[in-house]
Amino acid sequence: MTRQYHRWFPFVTLMLLCACAPNVAVDYDKSTDFSRYHSYHWGTGMPAKNPETDRQIVEAIDDQLARKGLTKTDADPDLVVTYHAATHEEIDYNEGGGYAGSGVKYGSAISPSASDIPMRVQVGTIMVDMYDTKRQRRVWHGEGSDVMMNDPAKRSAEIQKGAVKMFEKFPPGK
Repeated sequence: MTRQYHRWFPFVTLMLLCACAPNVAVDYDKSTDFSRYHSYHWGTGMPAKNPETDRQIVEAIDDQLARKGLTKTDADPDLVVTYHAATHEEIDYNEGGGYAGSGVKYGSAISPSASDIPMRVQVGTIMVDMYDTKRQRRVWHGEGSDVMMNDPAKRSAEIQKGAVKMFEKFPPGK
């Protein structure tokens, strides 16, 4: 029994970590020299409906771009940055089931039980685009999605985590 536990433990841990991480995909124009970009300005996108969430998203992106050496400006920026936010509902079977407050859970990542309880969850998606102002074309696109947290502090932390993951390899080629 112990041997099986040790064999499956790393696999289960990896699955749990992946389940908690935002899903992020990035694409960019391979012919673009990102080292020539030094400034950006916010363009019009489709912001989150909740003004507090919108503010958190913009601040998280601003923070990541500043860490990458870009300066926000209103005068002659190299890039225009936009973001679009959307939400949709999904059914999630990975909640683990159990009776509320009982502390009893059934089913697992290794052997899911037919008694796992499907739960409706809100999934948020954020798409960030960067446009070269001189060439007037999109040069970078990032997209991230994750389950939305009801707790504002947890939602803020997830937004930060998603922004870090989205911009971890920006600028491309470095």
